[in-house]
Amino acid sequence: MRDVTMTGSTNPHFSAMKAQFLRCYDELSRMARQKLSMEYHSSTLDTAALVHEAYLKMDNHEKGYVDKKHFLAIAAIVMRRFLVDYARQKKSQKRGGDQIQLTYGSANQAVMTSPEEVLQLNDALNRLKALNNRHSRVVEFHFFGGYKHEEIAEMIGVSIDTVRRDWRLAKAWLSKELRR
Repeated sequence: MRDVTMTGSTNPHFSAMKAQFLRCYDELSRMARQKLSMEYHSSTLDTAALVHEAYLKMDNHEKGYVDKKHFLAIAAIVMRRFLVDYARQKKSQKRGGDQIQLTYGSANQAVMTSPEEVLQLNDALNRLKALNNRHSRVVEFHFFGGYKHEEIAEMIGVSIDTVRRDWRLAKAWLSKELRR
């Protein structure tokens, strides 16, 4: 594991959060690397930057984390939100922006995604969350966190069959929404 030094914080959970961050740094880096491995010419966003941005955002999480899986699940959501914000920034630059790599279907199948498509997906996920929060979480954990169905089932406390069913339904729903 890398020696990562973070400076002080006003958050009372800082020490515990910092310790959890350090314990999970390699896994967080793997998640970030998976998301950015196909990034085209990005000189401003790399694995370490995404991990550290997630850390800074998570430092504000006041309730703490139940366990390592909860911490990593929150990190996946935070990384998703950061990538969406990054896509908004790229889109606002009106240069077309860099392509952002996301996985869809299988965690090993990379799809090159434009900032506009990331924003469309984010909007669709927000609509899905309003309809079915669990389906939205399954998509977030699989799509943005790179988790396997078995890991997701354990994280959210349902059966693997339920996760698979939720994934199929959510994927079909998102596909229909994104064609609009």
